[in-house]
Order: sequence, then C-alpha cells, then structure tokens
Amino acid sequence: MNGPTIAARPTRPRPGARTWVVVGVLITYTVFAGRQVGFDISTFWNVWSNPLWEKFWPVPWDWVLDWHNVLDPLLETFQIAVVATLVGCGLALPLAFTMSPLTSPNRPTMIVSRSVMNVVRAVPDLFWAKLLVTAVGIGAFAGSWALSVFSLAVMVKLFSETVDGADPRPLEAARATGGRHLPVIRTGVLPTVLPEYVAYGLYVFELNIRASVVLGLVGAGGIGRVIEAQRQYFRFDRVLGILLLVFVVVIVIEQVSVAVRRRLV
Repeated sequence: MNGPTIAARPTRPRPGARTWVVVGVLITYTVFAGRQVGFDISTFWNVWSNPLWEKFWPVPWDWVLDWHNVLDPLLETFQIAVVATLVGCGLALPLAFTMSPLTSPNRPTMIVSRSVMNVVRAVPDLFWAKLLVTAVGIGAFAGSWALSVFSLAVMVKLFSETVDGADPRPLEAARATGGRHLPVIRTGVLPTVLPEYVAYGLYVFELNIRASVVLGLVGAGGIGRVIEAQRQYFRFDRVLGILLLVFVVVIVIEQVSVAVRRRLV
C-alpha cells in the first residue's frame, strides 16, 4: 500500500516578457514626464534647508486655542461639513435610484440622470466654491453649497453602484404583487441598501471635513480662511498650530466614523 503523497508546492509564475516591457515603458515615461514638468528630487531635498522653516516654531498655542481666533472658525468648518453632508446625501438618495437600471422608472430617466451627474462630478469642488463665492459672497454659505454639490456627486456615484448590486429577487417579488414603483422600491430595495447608504454618508462627511478646510482658502468660510490670512502675514507658526489642531480633529472624526461603519456593514 502506497503511503500518503505530498502535493508538490506550486511554483510562483514568473513575470513574462510583456510584463517587463510594460514596466519599462511606465518607468521611461515617468522619467520623461518628470523632466517635462521640472520634477527634481534634488530640489525637493534643498527645500528643507530653507530658513523659512524656522518661522514654523514655536507654535503659539495660547493664540491657536483661543475661541475667537481658531476654535470658532473650526466649529464653522464642522457645521459646513454637517450641512453639506445632509443636503448632498439627501438629494443623492432619490437620484441614485433613478440612475440604476434596477430601480429607474424608465431608460430615458436613467440616461438623463447619469449624464447630468457625470457633468456635475467632472467639475471640481474648488470651482464650485469660487463660483458660489463670486455669486453670493465670501462666507460659509458659499462653502456649504459647494460641498453639498461635491457630496451629491460622490454619494450618487457610490450609492448607485450599491443599488446596482442589490438582490433583485425582493424587488421582483414586490412587483409581482402589482405594487406601484415607489412603494416597490421602498419595500424591495431600500431595506437591503440602507446600511451601505448610512456608511457612505459617514465617509462623505469625513471627506467634507477635509475639503471644507481647503475651500476656506478661496473664501468659502471655515478654518481655511484663517489659515490663508495667517499665511499672507507669514505667521507660519500659527499656520502649523492650526494644521495640527485640524489633524487631531480629523483623526478623531475618522475613528468614530470607522467604528460606526463597522457596526452598520
């Protein structure tokens, strides 16, 4: 009787000639593109010897932790992110259903919805901020609307793909009973995709916290306006303190959001 045989360990496939050709082309083009745009690693290292870095320290924490100087604008940034997330995600919920072939009422509606959202998604949030600042003036109102459009674009993309992947059997069963379109979606699809919707909403909120800081640099309210003002006065010590504070806030919000998303999904 033959003893137990040990299966031979499979050999790892070696990269073929085509793989090496692709890698070589990518490396060559990367070097070429870097030279075209003036990318030089030696210049990057020389930046660290700039005496400007001495102005970043020490951080005036008494000024940074003052309510009127930093904490109030930081709270405004948080409020902008909350408003933008609720408005954008609220509008994204019905739009995502019209974009999915599983739940769209008809094909023309799906095509129009997708086309409009592709245009909205192609425009960066900074452009919306500059446009709205020009239209309604400097302040948090412009930032809230700019981030609302950004939230809508991101949320519709993520949630519509979730709806596309939903189990069609509950929807087909609800339709077989002769139900109307909206009640069928509410009972056949929404309960299965709602946890992902909430999880994506929390993720969009994280993005809005970071984006609202950047939008403030163009006058759209929040802590970004304070950062830009201090940069113009070359108070880089204050800028560093604000950035460290924003970093801590973002990390805390991100950890809370991740914990909530793990419970939902």
